[in-house]
Amino acid sequence: MNGPQSLKKRSWLNLVCGSALALMVATNAIQAQPGTTNPANTGTPVAPLGDNGPMAALFPPGTVVSDPNVKQANCPGCGQGGGDATGGIGAGNPCVPGRKPCSICNDDTPWGKCICGIYDGICCPDPCYESRWIAEANAAFFQDSPRPVTQTRIRWDAGFGLGFPDTSEFFWAQEKVKGPGAAESALRYNSLSLYQEIAAKNFSMFVEVPYLNVDPNINPSAAGLGDMNVGLKTVLLDRELLLVSFQFRTFIPTGNFSAGLGTGHVSLEPSVLAALKITSKTYLQMQLAEWIPVGGTPGFASGVFHYHASLNQSLYKKDDCFNIIATAEVNGFSYRGQFTDLAGNPEGIGGSSYVNVGPGVRVVFCNRCDLGLGMGFGIGNDHGPEQIYRTEFRVRF
Repeated sequence: MNGPQSLKKRSWLNLVCGSALALMVATNAIQAQPGTTNPANTGTPVAPLGDNGPMAALFPPGTVVSDPNVKQANCPGCGQGGGDATGGIGAGNPCVPGRKPCSICNDDTPWGKCICGIYDGICCPDPCYESRWIAEANAAFFQDSPRPVTQTRIRWDAGFGLGFPDTSEFFWAQEKVKGPGAAESALRYNSLSLYQEIAAKNFSMFVEVPYLNVDPNINPSAAGLGDMNVGLKTVLLDRELLLVSFQFRTFIPTGNFSAGLGTGHVSLEPSVLAALKITSKTYLQMQLAEWIPVGGTPGFASGVFHYHASLNQSLYKKDDCFNIIATAEVNGFSYRGQFTDLAGNPEGIGGSSYVNVGPGVRVVFCNRCDLGLGMGFGIGNDHGPEQIYRTEFRVRF
């Protein structure tokens, strides 16, 4: 008796369920199509429903369907140079996908803008900046490069008129004690050194071995292995505007100090290296260092603070294939401790400074190797070379 009625009820139920299933499949197909921007929910993917759309029979033309569970992966202002309150790093800065608001500065005074700029530069890095070797930022001759990089360097130094060479035991050991047997007025020297640095991202280790020839005015000439040095370098701050690194170098007394080829003691040298971008072709390269003797002659050897600044300017550049860079350098050394005067007696130096200045030029090929010549001319006192010429060849890997 109930057979036909049960069959009729099941037919209606199957029709309703089938219609609902077809509607769900069609809706999912719409949302899977490439979307456009929903004006009501900026940036959310939507399904364009035109006159020829798959659901044109159910929705009128121009109807927009969106899924509220789909979240935007970036901010609307990205790539446009503007800030965004929901995903940016502050007004005036490009917003960064996935990064929360960063800048907390809102000061229109000149000093406030400067402080805010420094804060944003350290804490809110530019998402488009890519760390890399820049030849103009590492072109100086008489200071170390701030960027860690795997490279091999061959350097030749020629120094003339180096007065009182045992000053603070910075160049060689105290005369008539550990160093040469007579008080020396001045000398000339040549040094050929091999430097190898191995880097991994923002860290590197290096070793340098010199071969030294000295030609004093009074003491006998000598030649042989000088004091080698090893060290490490690590980046502290890496931004497009400013690169700051820390370097620690250790000098090992491998040279014959009695012949004037070494200092006869271990020395430590921590330093801070930096490169400041002035224009796309101009950089200011700097170094501050303290040379610390360990085991030197008591009361005679002492620390030497030295500082360096170089203005590096690209004169001609053809992409990364060829680059000619000019340098203008200032290098200063502040001595403490003692030196041996012409009468052969120790004399306090009392913080005297030696400064040299000079130009240089470096030619860079395909940004992987370069050859250059730098010069320094001494001004001030006699505790340094009157002239120094440095030739370098570097290859980066």
